Amino acid sequence: MSYPQSNTNILLVMPDNLSRKDSYLASDDEPLGIGWVIVQAVLFGFFIVALIAGEPMTDFPGLIYLRSAGLLLALFGSGISLWSAVEHRFRVSPFPRPVDGARLVESGPYRFVRHPMYSCIIASTMGAGLAYANLAAAITGLIFFIFFMAKTGREEEMLVVAVPGYREYRSAVPWRLIPRVI
Repeated sequence: MSYPQSNTNILLVMPDNLSRKDSYLASDDEPLGIGWVIVQAVLFGFFIVALIAGEPMTDFPGLIYLRSAGLLLALFGSGISLWSAVEHRFRVSPFPRPVDGARLVESGPYRFVRHPMYSCIIASTMGAGLAYANLAAAITGLIFFIFFMAKTGREEEMLVVAVPGYREYRSAVPWRLIPRVI
């Protein structure tokens, strides 16, 4: 299988030529996208540090409503994430490169957005930040949003080539992360 090659991505200067031989690669010249996973891990690290070390807001009118909404958003994100993994039969990867034998999933949350697991990470991080009334942690969700918009762009280049019917699916489900928005 041939995948579009590039040395860098446009939105984030992320090297795609970082590759290694494993079950996700057919050959050494096809990129795994480990740079994306490294940045994602750094963002998760920032989120955890922000939750632990960040100072929660205490004097805020309606704080109980903010925390309640955050908890609901975090639980919603976690639930949809599990549903997405089940629909994929737990055959998922943090790499933008599709797993060998990837199949098109159009059921469950994939009927509404093309990348619901990324949507759930955004919702869960923002929700947890709000539940803890921690602004730095909540902002991480917005940073994840920007990051996943870039990562899904790269990922979809490969999905169109690797997964039969993905191009038609992308036309049928026009939203990447948020239904009826983007």
